[in-house]
Amino acid sequence: MTADQNHSYAPCVSKPPSTPAVEPAAPQNPAQLRRLIQESKSADPAAWESARKLVHRSRLEHTLARLVERIQHSPLPGTLRDGLVAGLSPASAEGTDRVRLKELTGLPPAKAIRALCVYFALVREEATSSGPAPHEVESFVKQNVSPYDLLLHVEKPSLLDLGAGDLSFEEELLDHYFPALQESGKVLTLHAVDRLQPGSQLGGAYHADPERLRRLTRDAPDTLHFRFWGGVDMMDLSTHPHLLARYTVLTCHAPATPTFAYEPTRLSPATIHSHLTQTKGKYRTVQVRGEKALEVMHRGQALTFPHWKFVIQGPLALLNLAVRRGALCILSAIDDEVFWEILAQLVEDPGMRPQDVVFTPDVLPEIFGHVHQTLSSLTVGERCHLSDVTPLRQNLPASTTHRERNPIAYRFRFAEIRRGAVFPGMPAGSTARQFRHMSEEVPPWHLVLVPERVPSR
Repeated sequence: MTADQNHSYAPCVSKPPSTPAVEPAAPQNPAQLRRLIQESKSADPAAWESARKLVHRSRLEHTLARLVERIQHSPLPGTLRDGLVAGLSPASAEGTDRVRLKELTGLPPAKAIRALCVYFALVREEATSSGPAPHEVESFVKQNVSPYDLLLHVEKPSLLDLGAGDLSFEEELLDHYFPALQESGKVLTLHAVDRLQPGSQLGGAYHADPERLRRLTRDAPDTLHFRFWGGVDMMDLSTHPHLLARYTVLTCHAPATPTFAYEPTRLSPATIHSHLTQTKGKYRTVQVRGEKALEVMHRGQALTFPHWKFVIQGPLALLNLAVRRGALCILSAIDDEVFWEILAQLVEDPGMRPQDVVFTPDVLPEIFGHVHQTLSSLTVGERCHLSDVTPLRQNLPASTTHRERNPIAYRFRFAEIRRGAVFPGMPAGSTARQFRHMSEEVPPWHLVLVPERVPSR
């Protein structure tokens, strides 16, 4: 593929050039607060409607207590924070300080409380607490060979596939599980997103297969709710209201290199750019028949990719997304480079997250020590619990590319590591099946993760 028009060399980007989900500045006065409350209310009608149950008399006292705690720990200026706390302190909507709440929110008491529940993410928190409990998910995964079997044991099974590609995984998943789900009368919600823009010249076989897409959409029975979104950045899912707040299972197959192969909180942009240039080759933005693209000179050959190919998100961004969207998270067909960066964010030992040291094969044994020795000894098909090897991280920090207002603190209570790309009795996508033909690649890795909220202190 030849370029029609060349541009200057593109610098390495350690975070997306624009991040719409980034939290706006905290309001500094009542007028700004009223505007932001109204915007959050209008932007999420479903959350506004769901907030009704939080102000029911049977739950109001608990809701007010949670709101007060959330406000007290918010970045609001002291005058706004104290005003809201004072206005909400009585344990009934009738007893709240109507005048103060009206001044600060522009709404009468009951609606003010509902709007604050939306603005301070209590509604979202409520939604994420539904579904199987983390300890139940962990117990299930330990007792079953295929973690996907969890879909058969919940009332409302759902799965979100990030980077769905050609939809071959979706096809295999339905072959494995849909007959049993139909027999039990359960409806499966299956959602898939991919960053490749439909109709783009770039991406080749990784585009959604048209025939599969037709079968999954137009020919789908009533017991399958399938939707596919193309041209979607997985880090910007907040703009897609039809996605569920939380899924039974979240998957990401073959997390992209170099997107998740470098952690921006650990590596400087200069270090990332230098290593990319050394290992992948010099790169620049070009135009390919009117479409923006990335050209990489690799071993004397010009390779062309989507323009965002070298936008670095880092594993923390992926893990932060996973803990918020899935009761069970499965990352499969992970190449060696991405795996060790992800692993460094899962473990408690900060020594495994050295600053500005790229995880090349020659430094891995020294940095990860006995963890590297134990995991490297796993043969294809073997699995182990990471907590048996080293303590898990007790609090997953926010990434530099994924911020939200009033984030809920999460961690992974369980992490299982498997070696290999394809496992008996488990669905897999085309990328996983290609690993056996990749002579330059070592056997990939497979992670099964169970997230939980960090208890409030």
